[in-house]
Amino acid sequence: MALPREDLKIFQARLAERLRVAREQSAAASWLAVATRGLTCLFPLHQANEVLPSVSIIPVPYAKSWFVGAINSRGRMYGVVDFFSYLAHENKQKLPITERASVPSDYSLIALNVELNLNCMLMVDKVLGLRTLENFEHSANPDLHAPDYFGQLHLDAAGAAWQEIDLQKLSRSPEFFSINV
Repeated sequence: MALPREDLKIFQARLAERLRVAREQSAAASWLAVATRGLTCLFPLHQANEVLPSVSIIPVPYAKSWFVGAINSRGRMYGVVDFFSYLAHENKQKLPITERASVPSDYSLIALNVELNLNCMLMVDKVLGLRTLENFEHSANPDLHAPDYFGQLHLDAAGAAWQEIDLQKLSRSPEFFSINV
């Protein structure tokens, strides 16, 4: 469900301010928390840029199923990757997840930081806010079979698992650049 234009501007301004404040705080680690198909992930704030709610995506022919298409945001073109479908595609043998059958009607887009030199946005189901190390009870190294862009696995007080994702390593992986079928 798309937000009215004025509500979208307020949402973006509020989120941009929260991201700016979080970047200025001196927490040991701070992340943007997201959820997609039951998988909860943490994107480092310094590697993520802006968050957009559902927008119209232009399909790209002859692309892999996880490459949803392209969008124009403020005069700049971005490729859109369905983050969950990418994980499912790349890690069929390693992770117990399956690909999404279709693009959901309600989602959020996370832009990679411009310093990563890749005009790309990751599609996730929900943005859950900001997290710091203090939000977690326990942290463990990733499984030996996990992709190299998987960072530590954090557990919160309720026992929920949060997978840290290194967006720089993800954006440099050869498979991430190979969008054509």
